Amino acid sequence: MERRELSDGFVLTDGKNVVTIRRPAPHVELIRCEGHARAAHIDLVLENRETIVAECGRIALFDDLEEMNGYDSGVRLKLTDWGKKHRSQIVAFHILTRSRLVAMGVTVANLALGGHIQAHTNRRAFEDALKQEIARAASSGHWSTSSASATKKKSS
Repeated sequence: MERRELSDGFVLTDGKNVVTIRRPAPHVELIRCEGHARAAHIDLVLENRETIVAECGRIALFDDLEEMNGYDSGVRLKLTDWGKKHRSQIVAFHILTRSRLVAMGVTVANLALGGHIQAHTNRRAFEDALKQEIARAASSGHWSTSSASATKKKSS
């Protein structure tokens, strides 16, 4: 698996499938999956989420799965188990999807997490929710330009 660093995150690819993980605000994780989600990708996603929770005490999740067409067995279970463990620290959980298979997995996970996931099929609604969460971070006083730069460097 190849890993390429970005200014606010990183990209993982195995030549066929791509996972981009970004951190647009200290407590906000934005993931974009293209193709098929692999177990190795999910382990790195969860490691990144653990880092955010450890640093911020909370996390807002934005999973752009619009271009994802499937996932390895166990991926949904790992993500759901992590979500249950950190439910009280998840301040927002938005998922954008188009695939019926992925949408079914989101529905099952949402039941297990007590309805905390906001599922989207409309990109604009998903992006509006992301912008609102980033604006909340900026207006809360917990995020300055200097802390944003430090956070971006830590998450790389």
